Amino acid sequence: MEPFKLMNTPFIVFQKIIKLMDMIDVFELSHTSNRLFARIKYSRRRIEPIYLFKKEKHRMIRVIEKNDENSQFAIYLTSENVEKDVLRQLRMGETVFDVCEKNEKSLRCSLHNELKEEDFDFQLVHLFNYVSDLFHNKTVTVRIRPSHIETSSFLFSNLQFENCQLIKVASGKSDILSSDGMSRILEIFKPTIGIALKCHIEEGFSPRNILNLPRLYIVKVRWLTFDDLLNMECETAFLKHHSFTVEDVKKFISHWMAGSNPKLKHLRLNRFKREPNWEHILEGIQYRVWDEKEKKKRPRNFKERFIYNMKEIDCKNGLDFERKSDGMIGTVIHQSDWIDFFVWHDMQF
Repeated sequence: MEPFKLMNTPFIVFQKIIKLMDMIDVFELSHTSNRLFARIKYSRRRIEPIYLFKKEKHRMIRVIEKNDENSQFAIYLTSENVEKDVLRQLRMGETVFDVCEKNEKSLRCSLHNELKEEDFDFQLVHLFNYVSDLFHNKTVTVRIRPSHIETSSFLFSNLQFENCQLIKVASGKSDILSSDGMSRILEIFKPTIGIALKCHIEEGFSPRNILNLPRLYIVKVRWLTFDDLLNMECETAFLKHHSFTVEDVKKFISHWMAGSNPKLKHLRLNRFKREPNWEHILEGIQYRVWDEKEKKKRPRNFKERFIYNMKEIDCKNGLDFERKSDGMIGTVIHQSDWIDFFVWHDMQF
């Protein structure tokens, strides 16, 4: 039997074959030849923004298919000793990786542990630039430690991205994010969608321009004032370990009823273990419980689009009220240890 010659197929057939293959197999197939790389590239298999993760002892790239988070693969670059046999070697340019593990969705490439941080970043840059070219997508989301912001000049200077949607800064207790570090990473990546700060933050934290981004997730947020809350341009803000009280929630809703925070869709505040007195918070505001039988009603679930997936939040037990100036519906609800405030845009009672 004659072997099947993939490169001899018409392009439309080739394209369909590529789209039926697992993502990780497409990546490995692309190393076969420059011609095959180019043909895969122009097949335009669509992906989400490429996720880049720089950690202490390893680096990672994750590729997720557009609108299908189950179709994805990750490549780990690590200096940790892996007690597994080398399956094979993978060549990318002049670099040869030992592939120590392969399952359906990941490759783990073990590099020499004598390498310096810049050497690891060189491999990460090369990998990102290769994948972004192959899948025709130079949009990135980044996760990094505060201490790596200062030491990642090579990474930041050579990453060939065109757009950054999200930056996540995460660490343990000893790694503290400074105002200068935050300002630097904002200047380099210029995120268009959001910031997630899952780390300790220095006292006197000053970069308030993050409050103009559509999405915020901040774990240590005692530095945020009530005026910051009123003046933020966010659509979604998740704020943990803050200093806001029930009285602040009451004042915030009162300001929203008067027209503040016009872009807001979802505000979440934790540290409210007990359900608050809604009669007090909504004093002077006409409100009602959600009723499935009402003809004019908002949906039961609030749908929230994240970069890689969609989540639904059950608002059956929420209390609804109307902003008279534009008929916008607001909903408050207490769940677990947080208060959620939702705004249903383009819907009216």
